Amino acid sequence: MRAQAGFVSYLWLVVMAGLVLSLSIGLLMAGERDRENRADVGHRAYLRDAAARLAQWYDYRSGATGAQAGPIDMALALAEAGITPRFGLQAASSNRLSDGLVSWHVMALWLPDPHHVQGTAFDPATGAFTQGTWLSDGQPAEVAHAVFNGHASQLVKFSESQRRLRTIASRLENMFTRLRELDPVAAEGRNWFRAVDCASPNPGELPCYDGYRAIDATAVPVAAGVSSDTNVSAWGAAVEISNLADSSTVSPYYMSVRTNLPWGGVLRVAAQEP
Repeated sequence: MRAQAGFVSYLWLVVMAGLVLSLSIGLLMAGERDRENRADVGHRAYLRDAAARLAQWYDYRSGATGAQAGPIDMALALAEAGITPRFGLQAASSNRLSDGLVSWHVMALWLPDPHHVQGTAFDPATGAFTQGTWLSDGQPAEVAHAVFNGHASQLVKFSESQRRLRTIASRLENMFTRLRELDPVAAEGRNWFRAVDCASPNPGELPCYDGYRAIDATAVPVAAGVSSDTNVSAWGAAVEISNLADSSTVSPYYMSVRTNLPWGGVLRVAAQEP
């Protein structure tokens, strides 16, 4: 009986030891998962903050970056955006992309996981980000990442620049109407966008701007009541005017208002005789 009791006690100890070991392993695994979850939350919060900073930087620098045909210098971009690389942060930029209206870059930030994921990549030709696959089973993986597409930012800048040019054109059209009404006996078909005598403009007349001139270096702001906040595009480029170049010298008259686009070419609006 003692032997049987001893065996039972031994068996009980083995079972209890197994339970304790299982519990310990379970607690260790749970603790590890908890640490991994906390780390993952921290990584993603860091990535969200970095992406927000990068988007703000791009919006501020969209004129300079729009002029670059190649990829953006991401080391410089991160530094200027106040982003300190952590957790193995990787950053990449596409070449300049275009849809015929605006041009932009795509930028990607990601935290690589080389021990579990393979094939994570960024294509600078298209701006496409590939998360890769799990090493364990080859299935599509999920990598902490953020992709910023600058198309919307550049489109907003383009639209705002166009609005400013149209505002100037509208003020010039109002000026044309006002001057015509002040001198109803003037010759029919008079061009009120331009002085009759370029050598000696009359008071209130616009001098002859045969070539393009920066608007803030002309009489347009005073004559047409143009606000200084429309003197530059949304990218900070000068707005230029001419009442000869790209303008009509026969009725119906029109006058050209333009600004240079960061990626080349111009955005032009015409003030038309009302």
